[in-house]
Amino acid sequence: MASHGNPTSGLEREAQVHPSAAAPGAGKSNTISDGSIVTSSDPTTNPSASAGQKLKGDFSGAISGSVGSMQAATGAVLRNKVMEEKGRTKMQEEDERLGAKRGVMPVGSGQRHTTGDA
Repeated sequence: MASHGNPTSGLEREAQVHPSAAAPGAGKSNTISDGSIVTSSDPTTNPSASAGQKLKGDFSGAISGSVGSMQAATGAVLRNKVMEEKGRTKMQEEDERLGAKRGVMPVGSGQRHTTGDA
C-alpha cells in the first residue's frame, strides 16, 4: 500500500496511539516542522543506537533508496505502474526513516506519489 505523501502509515499511527504495542528502543518518532508525526520502526533511528548501527542503517537506506529510484524510473519508462509504485514506495520508506531520524523530511518527499496522468 502506498502512503500517497502521508508520512505516517496506518500501522505507525496505531503504534503512536497505543505506544505499548511498540517495542521500547526499537525506533523513533519525531514531529516535523509541518506538525505531522513521522515514525520509524528501524532501530538505527533510535538515539541510543551505536554508531555502527547508525552507519549500517544509513548505508542500507542509501542502497534501498537508490534501488527504489532506479525501479521507479524503469517502471515509468516501461509504463509498468506496479514496478513504478514499488520503487516509489521504497523511496518513501527511506524518506520516513530519515524524517524520523533527523526530524526533517527530505525535500520533495511529499511529492513522490502525486502523479498526474496526462
